[in-house]
Amino acid sequence: MGIHRIAVALALAVASPAAEAFTVQSHPSSRASADTLLHASSRDELLDTRRAFIDASVGSLSAVVFSPLVASAASDEEGVSKKPKLRPMRDCLYNVLRVREATEQESRLISTGKFKDSARQNVKLAVKFIINNYNLSDSIIAGSSYLKGNDRVDASGVGQSAVQSLLTIVEYFDAAGVENIKVDSLAGKEKIVIEGLKSVRRDLDEFLDYFPKDDVDAVKARILSENELNYREFDTSLGQIINPNPADKA
Repeated sequence: MGIHRIAVALALAVASPAAEAFTVQSHPSSRASADTLLHASSRDELLDTRRAFIDASVGSLSAVVFSPLVASAASDEEGVSKKPKLRPMRDCLYNVLRVREATEQESRLISTGKFKDSARQNVKLAVKFIINNYNLSDSIIAGSSYLKGNDRVDASGVGQSAVQSLLTIVEYFDAAGVENIKVDSLAGKEKIVIEGLKSVRRDLDEFLDYFPKDDVDAVKARILSENELNYREFDTSLGQIINPNPADKA
C-alpha cells in the first residue's frame, strides 16, 4: 500500500466520527418533497465536508511522512559539504622541497662560518623554523595520501624519518643545555648538525622519488622562478644577500 493510500485510510478513519456531527436528524413533516430536498442537501454538504477533511488530512499526513526524508537528505548534503578538502599534491611537494632547500642553506651557513653573524647564530631556532614554517609533518602525510598500497606507507615512513632527524637536532641542543652552537667553542657540534641536515635531505629525496617526475620537476621550476624573482627585486640598499642558492647567483 502506497503512502498516499495510507494517508487516505487514516483520514477516513478520523473523518467518520466527524461526519456524524454533520448528520441532519430527520423530523416528521407534512411535505415529503421538502424533507427529501433537505436530506439531499445535507448529504451533499456532508460529502463536501468529508472530502475537504480527507484532502486536508492527506496533505498533513504526507508532510509528516516525507519531512524526515527531506531532513535526512539535507543532513547528508551537509555532511558531504563539510568533508575537509585534500591539500593539492604539488603544494605538499613544494613544502618538502622548500625544507630541503632550507637545510642546504643552513649547512652552508655552518660550513662557511657565516652563522657566526649575530643575525644567524641561533641554529636551534633555525631548525625549529624549518620544521614549523613549512608544516613538514603535515605535508608528508597529505602528500603520501596520493600514493597507493605499500608506496603510501613507505613514503610516509621515510618522510617522517626526515622530520625526526630535524627534531633530533633540536633535542641535541636541549640535552646539551645550550641554545646554539657557540662561536668560541664549537667542539664538534657543527659536524653533528651538518650530518643531521644531510640525513634530512637524503630522506626527503627518497620521499620525492615516490612521486611522478613531472610533478616534482614542475615544483622545482616554480621554486627556481620564485627565487630568481626575489633575487631581482631585492633592495640592495638594505645590504646584500648573504646566503643565496648557487643556482640563484648564476
